[in-house]
Amino acid sequence: MIRLPTLLPLLTALLAPATVIAASPAVRTDHLQSRLVAESTAAEPGRTLTLGLLLEHDPHWHTYWRNPGDSGLPTEIALTLPDGVTAAPIAWPHPQRFVLSDIVNFGYGDRRLLPVSITVPADYAGSTLPVRAAANWLICEVECIPGKAEYALELPVAPSAGADARWANDFAAARADQPRPGTGTLDVAEDTDAIALTLAGLDAAAMPAQWQWFPETAEVVANGAQPQWQRTADGWRARWPKSEYFTALPEEVALVAVDGDGRARRFAAGNAAAATGAEAGAPPPSSPTTVADNAVEPLSLLPALLLALLGGVILNLMPCVFPVLSIKAMGALGSADDRAELRRHGLWYTLGIVATFGLLAGVLIALRAGGQQLGWGFQLQEPRFVAAVALLLFAMALSFSGVWEFGGRFMGAGQKLTEGGGARASFFTGALAVVVASPCTAPFMGTALGWALAQPAAAALAVFTALGLGLAAPMLLLGFVPALARALPRPGPWLEGFRQLLAFPLYLTVVWLLWVYGEQTSPLGMAWLLAALTALAFALWLLGRRPVMRSPKLRTTTAIASAAALVLALGLPLSVTAPATAAAPAADAAGFEPWSEQRLAELRASGQPVLVNMTAAWCITCLANERVALTSDSVREALAAREVVYLKGDWTRQDEAITRYLQRYGRSGVPLYVLYPPDGGAPRVLPQLLTADAVADAIRSM
Repeated sequence: MIRLPTLLPLLTALLAPATVIAASPAVRTDHLQSRLVAESTAAEPGRTLTLGLLLEHDPHWHTYWRNPGDSGLPTEIALTLPDGVTAAPIAWPHPQRFVLSDIVNFGYGDRRLLPVSITVPADYAGSTLPVRAAANWLICEVECIPGKAEYALELPVAPSAGADARWANDFAAARADQPRPGTGTLDVAEDTDAIALTLAGLDAAAMPAQWQWFPETAEVVANGAQPQWQRTADGWRARWPKSEYFTALPEEVALVAVDGDGRARRFAAGNAAAATGAEAGAPPPSSPTTVADNAVEPLSLLPALLLALLGGVILNLMPCVFPVLSIKAMGALGSADDRAELRRHGLWYTLGIVATFGLLAGVLIALRAGGQQLGWGFQLQEPRFVAAVALLLFAMALSFSGVWEFGGRFMGAGQKLTEGGGARASFFTGALAVVVASPCTAPFMGTALGWALAQPAAAALAVFTALGLGLAAPMLLLGFVPALARALPRPGPWLEGFRQLLAFPLYLTVVWLLWVYGEQTSPLGMAWLLAALTALAFALWLLGRRPVMRSPKLRTTTAIASAAALVLALGLPLSVTAPATAAAPAADAAGFEPWSEQRLAELRASGQPVLVNMTAAWCITCLANERVALTSDSVREALAAREVVYLKGDWTRQDEAITRYLQRYGRSGVPLYVLYPPDGGAPRVLPQLLTADAVADAIRSM
């Protein structure tokens, strides 16, 4: 017999199923519990039903608003509904501000419901309404964790329904925090370094200067700033600093304001100029040398491909590529009498270049998609990579000097890594060319790469391929233009001396990489890398002596010793790490100050003229420009005469603020030189290759 205390819960569950099934089971993921809930106990045909994604965050963790701010991703909800049932977008409650250092984000913590309205048609014939949902989010404290979950609930269909008391407070709080249309009108206009705001028609008691403002439209205004309102005869006016990613005003700019009582208002302003330009398909006006602050030079795919191709050709003339060209020159000279061999070497060399550019581009695009602020040459911002390249080039230089030989015999003419021919050597020589070309940015190349990294992956890879073809073009043409092949000197005994001579550009490159490594780590780090180079030289010297040793035991002992020295050579640089934070550089003879976003903003606000130099220790072009132009007497005199403040940003190690600044001007790497005239005039981007006269003239003509 079933006792009454047991029967009552069973009867309750059977008679009230709607309450039980009006929510999905709770899903627990990293630092978040979530579930899909319904505001009503049933779905009514011809009426709107409100669902909600209920998020319960662990203490100090948060997810993101529709505009996440400086980082993060907005929460997404995808609903699967019966035919005829439609869903509206998330009705976002106003967010909170989350500040970590200089990063400002907008989102939600604690317990928060994100409501979504669905409309059930009047002729809906089902007895239940099944709902499936999939949600994605990013939850952060200091570190960030992507999260996702799937939910299912099934509501009965009834002519009337009551509220589900379990979630009533959550829906009421979300509804209370919905921004209401603000009384009055908002106008926006672009100024030099800010967005000008005008509010008219507000209630007499409204005090926008005391409200907290959130930019609903992303990448227009700076997330970390607040507008400074001033009352005028017609209403209120303010200036809000531009976002670092600002390019142009969109067709609509929306702002959310929250007053002291927690009431949220939404103001939206249309941009007629942007709408007209978009309808006409006309790009914004531009100049090749002068761009609006925060602007990216407009390009399309074909011009970007041509700029990349031309930049790749010019890259062959940059000093960072000389060492690899000397290696490839040996192969070309050794095959000068065999045109088919020249073509084969050229094609494999081209393939190595294009494949390595594609690999670098793929890694860079993937890391940027994951939120990393990286640009061209990012691999040289890692000291261990710099050490590895230094060791590799030093080994090659020792081979050119005759200390040891690849594969039992020197592979100079064919660059043979195996006995099967020179294809593999040519391929890896092309790959090495890309690695050592990373520190250089040729004219036209920076604009093309900056545009590419803001495009979809297919367009970006096409631009990197064009850059690779330009870099490979001189060697490729040798095999396909007979006149060029005939101009090469014929092979002979002189090649041995020429081979040894070409070792010295490699040694000089190693010296430069040593200096870069020391800049990234410390003088002690440079000493450890020197010790590693010494161990490598000893190991390769032992390997070079093994073939002439008659005793097998002695050869074995030598092999063990050389292997131990190689391990030591590779392990020493790994034991050294760079300082956690690089010290700000001291002013040099040119009187520069360390660059920072705050310092630049202060100078611009005061009307001070500014010269910004974005550089890196591994950037050969940057160093040459500083020696030739920026530290010259004529430039120093021009800076002093016009009272220009010289700011230098160091991108030797990864710096997200500098990366964002480069992107602001459509660049993916250094060098970048920007001249800001006095009194807030439009900035001017200087060429990537500088002369003292050109820089001095640009300063004097401000």
